[in-house]
Amino acid sequence: MSVMFTYAQRPELGLFAGGSYYNGDINPGQLFSNTNAGYGLVFRYNLDTRLALNLSAFRGDIGADESVHAIRPLRNAVFSGTVNDVSLTGEFNFLKFFIGSSKHKASPYLFGGLGYYFYSGDYTALETGGSYSGNGFSVPFGLGAKFSVTKTLGLALEWGYRKTFNDGLDGLQEYYPVDEGSNLYGVQMSNAATNDWYSFAGVSITLDLSVFQEEECRDMQRNY
Repeated sequence: MSVMFTYAQRPELGLFAGGSYYNGDINPGQLFSNTNAGYGLVFRYNLDTRLALNLSAFRGDIGADESVHAIRPLRNAVFSGTVNDVSLTGEFNFLKFFIGSSKHKASPYLFGGLGYYFYSGDYTALETGGSYSGNGFSVPFGLGAKFSVTKTLGLALEWGYRKTFNDGLDGLQEYYPVDEGSNLYGVQMSNAATNDWYSFAGVSITLDLSVFQEEECRDMQRNY
């Protein structure tokens, strides 16, 4: 029991690398379409062998092109941008797991929590275009699988979505931002009733910070 309690104090620190993509007015449903580079930092605090808290800071590029998705081809919208995400999530391991264990070396898991993000980019759509930026709260959730690679290193494969509460990741406004003399004045540019989403998927490698404990104590824990 004392061994398992000691495990519960184990934090992990590591790096994330993978991809990021967007779903919204230009690309409402194609998964992994126009995936760009994503990367970040991960800090995980294991409460026990099933539950953990994860604090992450990710950065990724997002974009979409109307000529590819053809949702509203006459709009001819294109955008490219960057999203910076900070999330605090809870993780549930379906199986007992901890880095360095001789018996509990892998487990699928689910996660969910609360995040905050900053975004910026450039867009064009017909005779309009420009730069934009914003920020807001998000709801991160997803799934993954954890693996104990060595006595002190863990690997996690993860796919997560971030639900936002605005429609601005692609820069498209509800109506075209034009003067009254334009043929586009009063014409709907995007569906403001739906919000944008963004996703990160990739792999993280974390170091079990209990590596700084005495080796004898850590060897005892590996037998569990």
